[in-house]
Amino acid sequence: MSASGEREALAARIRTVVSDTDVREMRMFGGVGFMVNDALAIVAEHGGSALVRTDPDLRDDRLSRGAIPAVMSTGRVMGDAWLRLPAALLTDDAELAEWVAVGIHAGDRLREQGR
Repeated sequence: MSASGEREALAARIRTVVSDTDVREMRMFGGVGFMVNDALAIVAEHGGSALVRTDPDLRDDRLSRGAIPAVMSTGRVMGDAWLRLPAALLTDDAELAEWVAVGIHAGDRLREQGR
């Protein structure tokens, strides 16, 4: 499967996870972003990897689960609220659903804090 095909396959799986929520899709960062309750939660990327928003207070726990710091193409780290999920971490549907929940929870926390 091509890198864009893997992105689209991951996007389809994310659609299934968020099918009962207020979701809007947007093309961004070369991928398919999922805005849940008006906050970007997760982005399906080329090659089947994903970019996920996280609560910065829980970042170390997320890193211990296999996520890696999100780095822009310029080499600059995106900050503590964003992590990259390698495709190998997302092969299981239950694991994908957990990571989508991480992104949704982080967006909900931002709204609660008025950001």
